Amino acid sequence: MNSNYIIVIPARYDSKRLPGKPLADIEGKPLIQRVYDAARKSSAKDVIIATDNQMIKDIANSFNAKVIMTNQTHQSGTDRINEVANHEYWNDDQVIVNLQGDNPLMPYENIDQLAKMINTHEDSGLCIATLSTRIIENKDIEDPNVVKVEFIQETKKAISFKRHVDIRLKKKKKFWRHIGIYAYTRDSLKVFSDAQPSKNEMKYNLEQLRAFDLGISIIIDEAEKNPGPDVDTNDDLEAVRRIYRSF
Repeated sequence: MNSNYIIVIPARYDSKRLPGKPLADIEGKPLIQRVYDAARKSSAKDVIIATDNQMIKDIANSFNAKVIMTNQTHQSGTDRINEVANHEYWNDDQVIVNLQGDNPLMPYENIDQLAKMINTHEDSGLCIATLSTRIIENKDIEDPNVVKVEFIQETKKAISFKRHVDIRLKKKKKFWRHIGIYAYTRDSLKVFSDAQPSKNEMKYNLEQLRAFDLGISIIIDEAEKNPGPDVDTNDDLEAVRRIYRSF
């Protein structure tokens, strides 16, 4: 596996649904350390935590992570990572993986898979890579918080991201859940982050649609391993704690 890629973990303290969640305890370690530990299992040459909070920085320093303080006004983790890229003066072809700061159970195989997708992508245009898993349960198809993605199997190019789909189509087609992990080169990240949120992005509350509106292609594949749940709510946090207790 080509290890010439960097993972950046955006960690925001003021989460709307679960304030302070990067510091939430998961069986003796804070969430942010659990995510960092997952990242270190990958082939990445470096892992950086990008935060806007001194408490998160202090905790990250305690387990010897590299931390970069970023602006508190960023609206997304993508924008936070773009600031890090500017701070580090990365080359345009530097591959970056955006590992969300609330997914401590992301398998390292998926992270390496994502970086490889960018490294082996043959199209010379701007590109973002991401992953998906098959949706089986009807409740997930109907849940607007589960983003559904449609892509062309042969080319792996995404053609739509939706919160709402017609469940009656389940008998005719597969539904895929989008996993919120991304890889891109520095130049693709810059074009995406420097642009204003697009009309479709704001209308449907889906950041991915900005890429489509900017002419940036999104390639997607089925994740090699099913990732565990994100930590968005207290219920999610308890579910993740139970998983760690079972190890």
